[in-house]
Amino acid sequence: MVAKNTTTIPPAYEILSTDVLIIGAGGAGLRAAIEAHNSGAKVLIITKEYMGGAHTSMAMGGINVAIKKPATPKQHYSDTINGGWFINNYKMVDIFTKEMPERIYDLERYGVKFDRLPDGSFYAWAGGKQSAPLNLCAGDYTGREMINGLVAEIKRLKIAYLDDYFVSKVFQNNGRVTGVFLINLKTGEYQVVEAKATIVATGGAGMLYLVNTNAPSNTGEGYAWALDAGAHLIDMEMIQFHPTGMAYPEKKGTLVTEKVRGHGGILKNKDGERFMTRYQPKRMELAGRDEVTRAIFQEIGEGRGTKNGGVYLDITHWEKGQAEKLIPDVYEAHKEIGIDITKTMMEITPSMHHVMGGIKINEWGETGVTGFYAAGEVASGVHGANRLGGNSIAEGQVFGRRVGEKAAKFAKKSKLPEVSITEASRELKRLEDLKKKKNGISPKTLIMMLRKTMWNYVGIIRTKDSLKTAEKAIKDIRKQLKDLEASDITELKDSLELQAMIDVAESIVASALLRKESRGGHYRSDYPTTKKSWEKNIAVSKSQNKLKITTIPVVR
Repeated sequence: MVAKNTTTIPPAYEILSTDVLIIGAGGAGLRAAIEAHNSGAKVLIITKEYMGGAHTSMAMGGINVAIKKPATPKQHYSDTINGGWFINNYKMVDIFTKEMPERIYDLERYGVKFDRLPDGSFYAWAGGKQSAPLNLCAGDYTGREMINGLVAEIKRLKIAYLDDYFVSKVFQNNGRVTGVFLINLKTGEYQVVEAKATIVATGGAGMLYLVNTNAPSNTGEGYAWALDAGAHLIDMEMIQFHPTGMAYPEKKGTLVTEKVRGHGGILKNKDGERFMTRYQPKRMELAGRDEVTRAIFQEIGEGRGTKNGGVYLDITHWEKGQAEKLIPDVYEAHKEIGIDITKTMMEITPSMHHVMGGIKINEWGETGVTGFYAAGEVASGVHGANRLGGNSIAEGQVFGRRVGEKAAKFAKKSKLPEVSITEASRELKRLEDLKKKKNGISPKTLIMMLRKTMWNYVGIIRTKDSLKTAEKAIKDIRKQLKDLEASDITELKDSLELQAMIDVAESIVASALLRKESRGGHYRSDYPTTKKSWEKNIAVSKSQNKLKITTIPVVR
C-alpha cells in the first residue's frame, strides 16, 4: 500500500495504490488475501467492520468437506447438485468438492482447530440433504474459529488492511475496473485506492429482509457494484430462509444452528405434534432447508404456531451434557435469557439466511470485466437454487484461494491504472452534497420500509401479485432517495447502503417474476411445480440504468 499524493480539492483525499485490492474480510476475502500475498502480490484489504467481525464469524454448524469415509468428493458433488435443484454450475461444484479437503489442512495450518474423536479422526455429522456426514465443526462456533485462524495468518504475513472503511464507489475506465473511493467511518476522511486487480468478497444481503440471521454489514453493495461495472448477476431470485431462527425472546431471526436438527432435534407445533411427518416423512427434520422452512411457515400460517409466531425445536430428550458439548453457543445464549433448552423447548421461526445467487463468475473468480473479480456469498455458481448447510464457508475457502491466485497473476502482468481525477471529484461532490442535507428523510426510515416490503412480499411464498406489489413499493422508495438527509457519517453510510439495497431488491424481484415455477428457495404458489424447462439460470445486467433480465443455460 503506497500513498501517491493528495489532491488539492477540498476536502482533500489521499491516493493509495496496490496490486490486489480485496473488499471484504470474511472467509473468502481473507483466504484470497493470503493466496494473493503468497503469489507475490502487494495486497490491501478493505472492510467496513473491524477486522475479524465479518458475517463468517457467525457461522455455527460446520464446514462441508468429504474428508472422512464414507463421505467422498463424488457424494459431496451429487448432494450439492441435488440440493441445488440442478441449476448449479456443475464445473464449479466439481472443483469445489475435489479441492475442499486440502483447504481444511490449510485452515489447520492457520491454527483452526476442528473437533476430533478420541482416535484423532475428525468428528463429522450429516446436515439436511446430506447422504453421508460432510460437516466438520468446532462446537457450534465454527465460523468464529475459522475467522480467528485466518486473521491470525493475515497478521502473521503482515498483509495490509483498513478496517472501518466504506467503499462508496468502484471506478472504471474503458471497460476496466481501476480502483475505489473510500470513506473512513471513524474520521469521515476520504481516500482513493488505485488497484491492478479488485476482488469483491462483501458477503450477502441479509439486511434486505426484516427477519434475518445476518450481520448488520450484509447490505449487498457488492452486487450493485457488479451491475454498475458491467458484470452479470445470476440466480438472484434464490433466497434461502433458514428454518430455525429464534422466535423469542432474543432478536427475532437469530440463528439456531442446523446442528441441532442434525443431532436429533425435533420440530413440534403448539399442539406437540411432530409435524414433519406430514411434509417430509422420509428425511423429516433433515429435509432440505427450503422444504423444512415451508413446512414451518405453513404450520404457523394455519394457526398451529406458538403465541410468539414460531414452532418448537425440542432437544429435551438429549442425553445429559450433550447440548453443552455439541451446541455450547446456542445453549449459553438461551441460558443467559433464563431458558434451559435441555428442559424447555426452544421457539424458532424461519429467517432470511443466504443469497444463493450473485455475481456471475467462472472457476477462477473472473467476472468478464477486466480487473474485477468476486468470491464468496457475493458470487454465484456453487449453490444453485438451494444451499446445503456447511457449503458456504467451504466455498469461500476453495474459490477465495483460486481468485487470490488468479488476481495476483493478472496484477503481475498489468500496469497500475489511474483513477480519473474527474471521476473521483464527481464522487467526492456526490458525498458532500448528501452531507449538506439536514432536514430530509432519514435513510433508516426508507431502509425499514424496504426490509418490510421484501419480507412481506418477496419472502418464503411468492405470487405474481405479491411481487408486483413489491416492485411498485421499491420504485416508490427509490423516488424518495432525492430527499435523503445525511447529517452525520452514520447516515451517510446508511444512505449509500440503501441505494445499493434498492438495486439488489429490484434484481431479486425481477428474477422472481420471470421464473414461473417453484424450485429450491424460490416458491411461487401460483406456479407450485418444478418444471424441467426451467432448469436454467436467470441473468441480470444493467444497461443505461435499466435492468435487463435474460435466461442462460446451466454450465455443465
